[in-house]
Amino acid sequence: MSMPFARSPARFAPALLLLLAAPLLIWPEWNRQLFLALHPALQIVPAPFWRLCSVFGDWPTVLALLLAACWRAPRRLPALIVGCSLAIALAIVLKAGFGVERPPLALPANAVRLLDALPGNGSFPSGHAMAAATLAAFLARGLGWRCRAGLAAGVILVMLSRIAIGVHWPADLLVGGALGWGAMALALWKAWPQGWPQDITRTVLIILLTMLAGSLVWMLSHPGVYAEYWLRVAIAALVLLWSGVRLFRAH
Repeated sequence: MSMPFARSPARFAPALLLLLAAPLLIWPEWNRQLFLALHPALQIVPAPFWRLCSVFGDWPTVLALLLAACWRAPRRLPALIVGCSLAIALAIVLKAGFGVERPPLALPANAVRLLDALPGNGSFPSGHAMAAATLAAFLARGLGWRCRAGLAAGVILVMLSRIAIGVHWPADLLVGGALGWGAMALALWKAWPQGWPQDITRTVLIILLTMLAGSLVWMLSHPGVYAEYWLRVAIAALVLLWSGVRLFRAH
């Protein structure tokens, strides 16, 4: 049985994540030591598993899944636009402002075994954690506690994948998750909660579908090295196909 967000324990998720991140931010050595403990332990699991989990923290994939969810709840489209825009803007500004080095650049040469390419931007906060938490907050609205627990587990797996891959500190992930969840929760609460008029909603959906098609073309023209590339392509293609069919039927 679901409960309104205002009475749900899920509203405390950002505060809980920030509370967990606080000691790691206050004492950076704890953040460093926690990474050094988790990174090799998580790599017991095969690398493809972690790379596949990480896909669900990629913004293009998350935006495609959010677009698919909006066909069932079109009144949430304003929250999708506002929440994702806010989260992406926070990630860009904070990464540039803090300029935290990623673990492979800050630790001794043999301390990190990278499982994927090293991103060229700052480490803090984690954009993957923000994207995964944004998606979870959007999908969790109106669901029962079991489904919300499943979404939370998915976010945790994305976070752990970034440590296993070797590109993020634990504090990056906790703060990123808090900001992503908070941005979408705020948008769902305040950004036109009753939705936009039908003609505006339709126009915005067409624009988003066009952007998704462009993203798919770009991915197909830049083939990836690992198997998770095809998961990204499959998700984008399926959402584009399904959305196109729905749009055609609605017309």
